[in-house]
Amino acid sequence: MNKTRLAEQLLNAVQSELTTMLGAVDQARDNAVHEQSKPENQYDTLALEAAYLAHGQSVRAAELQRQISVLKRFELDNHKCDSAAVVGAVVHLREYSNQFSKWLWVVPVAGGVDLQFEEVSVTTITPDAPLGRKILGCYEGDEILLRLGANEKCFEVISVI
Repeated sequence: MNKTRLAEQLLNAVQSELTTMLGAVDQARDNAVHEQSKPENQYDTLALEAAYLAHGQSVRAAELQRQISVLKRFELDNHKCDSAAVVGAVVHLREYSNQFSKWLWVVPVAGGVDLQFEEVSVTTITPDAPLGRKILGCYEGDEILLRLGANEKCFEVISVI
């Protein structure tokens, strides 16, 4: 598995999301100060709502910029066989109940992004996610029991790359 190619895909995905978000911030900011957004009475909150939206999107844009900064400094390790899963490891899991298999790449930020490596779909996960926490420190062949409310899932670690 080529982590350099995965890292490029991930960085491009986050940068693309940032570009989209910055456009949305500009549009919401323009709507907040537009002449047609001026309140006609005390109950007209269109400008206020647009300002709140612009603020929320600005916060998200700042978070995406932070993620890009972290990803640019993220050092890809060459994971050694028989090593525990750490941030940077690609982990292949199989769920016991349905034999469903998934590839997860443990990264410091930007969890939940689907990437492709040849014919394999790899999803990013952060150590902040419940499954991400459980993966850290696991070895090939380990079992992971994940409880989320009343639901319980059991996974086997097929490989750690």
